[in-house]
Amino acid sequence: MTRRAAYHHGDLATAALDAALDLVAEDPSASFSLRTLAERLGVAHRALYNHFADREALLAALAARGFARLADTLATVPDPAGFLAAYVRFALDQPGLYAVMTGRQYDQINATPPLRAAVDRVIAVALDTLATRGADDDTRRREVMRVWMLAHGAIGLQRAGMLRMRSAEEFAIEVLHIARLAPPEETK
Repeated sequence: MTRRAAYHHGDLATAALDAALDLVAEDPSASFSLRTLAERLGVAHRALYNHFADREALLAALAARGFARLADTLATVPDPAGFLAAYVRFALDQPGLYAVMTGRQYDQINATPPLRAAVDRVIAVALDTLATRGADDDTRRREVMRVWMLAHGAIGLQRAGMLRMRSAEEFAIEVLHIARLAPPEETK
């Protein structure tokens, strides 16, 4: 099948996000161009501009998809330890997508309604799972930020190769130990 035959008329925006997800899985730097993405889809690169104003708009849409997936993943865990472990595993299993997600600036998140909504879903799940019920808003926010900052920092150090390399599972358990959230059977 030729590249031009790869895409058949349908939902080009969804097909573009699917292909962009594949590209960031292959190269976590997400350095691909819209032209590269269009070639993968077998469409003229100008066709993508009917759905995305520019590359940054495409990356914002990809980040929204990632945050929605992260929210779905985190919503299935019942406690802070499960939340942290699931967050770390998500980031390590999908480094390119995670980099796109966390590469969005605050102003871009707020200027992109689908991205803002997806981030808000993650925040809502985090507040529900990590924050003390009945505590004031500042305390609840800080409880969530403590776990998020610890996880994000640990993930960054691991991905940069600054830590002794471990499997994703071993690393998730180590982060749980550092956060003092490891279950008793894993504290040996």
